[in-house]
Amino acid sequence: MPRASHVCTTPGCPTLTDSGQCPDCRAKSERKRGTPQQRGYGKSWAKRRPSYLKRHPVCVLCGGASEVPDHHPRSRRELVAARVVNPDADEYLRPVCIPCHNAETAKHQPGGWAAW
Repeated sequence: MPRASHVCTTPGCPTLTDSGQCPDCRAKSERKRGTPQQRGYGKSWAKRRPSYLKRHPVCVLCGGASEVPDHHPRSRRELVAARVVNPDADEYLRPVCIPCHNAETAKHQPGGWAAW
Protein backbone atom coordinates (compact mmCIF):
# COMPACT_ATOMS: atom_id res chain seq x y z
CA MET A 1 0.00 0.00 0.00
CA PRO A 2 1.44 3.39 -0.99
CA ARG A 3 2.16 5.76 1.81
CA ALA A 4 0.21 9.05 1.92
CA SER A 5 2.78 11.82 1.72
CA HIS A 6 0.99 15.00 0.64
CA VAL A 7 -1.39 17.32 2.45
CA CYS A 8 -4.79 17.65 0.77
CA THR A 9 -4.81 20.50 -1.76
CA THR A 10 -7.98 22.00 -0.27
CA PRO A 11 -6.94 25.09 1.74
CA GLY A 12 -7.18 24.43 5.47
CA CYS A 13 -7.53 20.63 5.19
CA PRO A 14 -4.71 18.87 7.06
CA THR A 15 -5.51 15.36 5.79
CA LEU A 16 -2.63 13.42 4.27
CA THR A 17 -3.34 11.83 0.90
CA ASP A 18 -1.42 10.17 -1.91
CA SER A 19 -2.20 13.03 -4.33
CA GLY A 20 -4.51 16.00 -4.85
CA GLN A 21 -7.56 16.26 -2.63
CA CYS A 22 -8.43 13.81 0.13
CA PRO A 23 -11.52 11.65 -0.52
CA ASP A 24 -13.76 13.80 1.73
CA CYS A 25 -12.78 17.09 0.07
CA ARG A 26 -13.06 15.52 -3.40
CA ALA A 27 -16.61 14.35 -2.58
CA LYS A 28 -17.56 17.83 -1.27
CA SER A 29 -16.14 19.44 -4.43
CA GLU A 30 -18.09 17.09 -6.68
CA ARG A 31 -21.34 17.76 -4.80
CA LYS A 32 -20.78 21.51 -5.06
CA ARG A 33 -19.89 21.20 -8.74
CA GLY A 34 -23.17 19.43 -9.53
CA THR A 35 -24.02 16.71 -11.99
CA PRO A 36 -23.27 17.12 -15.70
CA GLN A 37 -26.99 17.72 -16.27
CA GLN A 38 -27.04 20.45 -13.60
CA ARG A 39 -24.06 22.10 -15.36
CA GLY A 40 -25.92 22.12 -18.69
CA TYR A 41 -24.51 18.98 -20.29
CA GLY A 42 -27.69 17.14 -21.24
CA LYS A 43 -28.62 14.62 -23.91
CA SER A 44 -27.57 16.85 -26.80
CA TRP A 45 -24.03 17.13 -25.34
CA ALA A 46 -23.88 13.35 -24.89
CA LYS A 47 -24.44 13.02 -28.65
CA ARG A 48 -22.29 15.97 -29.67
CA ARG A 49 -19.21 15.07 -27.61
CA PRO A 50 -18.27 11.80 -29.40
CA SER A 51 -19.05 13.37 -32.78
CA TYR A 52 -16.70 16.28 -32.06
CA LEU A 53 -13.91 13.99 -30.85
CA LYS A 54 -14.24 11.78 -33.94
CA ARG A 55 -13.83 14.84 -36.17
CA HIS A 56 -10.98 16.25 -34.02
CA PRO A 57 -8.88 13.25 -32.89
CA VAL A 58 -5.66 15.10 -31.96
CA CYS A 59 -4.98 17.15 -28.81
CA VAL A 60 -4.13 20.70 -29.90
CA LEU A 61 -1.75 21.12 -26.96
CA CYS A 62 0.45 18.01 -27.04
CA GLY A 63 -0.45 16.10 -30.23
CA GLY A 64 -1.78 13.08 -28.34
CA ALA A 65 -5.22 11.55 -28.72
CA SER A 66 -7.99 14.00 -27.86
CA GLU A 67 -10.40 12.89 -25.14
CA VAL A 68 -12.14 16.10 -24.11
CA PRO A 69 -13.91 18.79 -26.14
CA ASP A 70 -12.71 21.72 -24.03
CA HIS A 71 -14.56 25.03 -24.03
CA HIS A 72 -11.90 27.62 -24.90
CA PRO A 73 -10.98 30.45 -24.51
CA ARG A 74 -14.13 31.05 -22.42
CA SER A 75 -15.62 28.36 -20.21
CA ARG A 76 -19.08 27.00 -20.92
CA ARG A 77 -20.27 28.80 -17.80
CA GLU A 78 -18.99 32.12 -19.18
CA LEU A 79 -20.59 31.46 -22.57
CA VAL A 80 -23.96 30.69 -20.98
CA ALA A 81 -23.69 33.81 -18.80
CA ALA A 82 -23.00 35.84 -21.97
CA ARG A 83 -26.19 34.32 -23.42
CA VAL A 84 -24.40 32.65 -26.32
CA VAL A 85 -27.10 30.75 -28.22
CA ASN A 86 -25.06 27.57 -28.76
CA PRO A 87 -22.16 27.43 -26.27
CA ASP A 88 -21.25 23.94 -27.54
CA ALA A 89 -20.62 25.03 -31.15
CA ASP A 90 -17.27 24.02 -32.66
CA GLU A 91 -16.04 27.62 -32.58
CA TYR A 92 -16.07 27.51 -28.76
CA LEU A 93 -14.34 24.11 -28.42
CA ARG A 94 -10.86 22.68 -28.80
CA PRO A 95 -9.84 19.01 -28.66
CA VAL A 96 -7.50 18.12 -25.79
CA CYS A 97 -6.33 15.00 -23.96
CA ILE A 98 -7.22 14.49 -20.29
CA PRO A 99 -3.75 15.39 -18.88
CA CYS A 100 -3.70 18.65 -20.87
CA HIS A 101 -7.30 19.43 -19.88
CA ASN A 102 -6.52 18.86 -16.21
CA ALA A 103 -3.37 21.00 -16.40
CA GLU A 104 -5.25 23.83 -18.14
CA THR A 105 -8.10 23.65 -15.63
CA ALA A 106 -5.66 23.81 -12.73
CA LYS A 107 -3.86 26.77 -14.33
CA HIS A 108 -6.94 28.83 -15.17
CA GLN A 109 -9.26 27.89 -12.30
CA PRO A 110 -7.18 28.24 -9.13
CA GLY A 111 -8.51 25.94 -6.46
CA GLY A 112 -9.93 23.65 -9.12
CA TRP A 113 -13.62 22.86 -9.03
CA ALA A 114 -13.82 23.65 -5.33
CA ALA A 115 -13.43 27.33 -6.19
CA TRP A 116 -16.79 27.26 -8.01
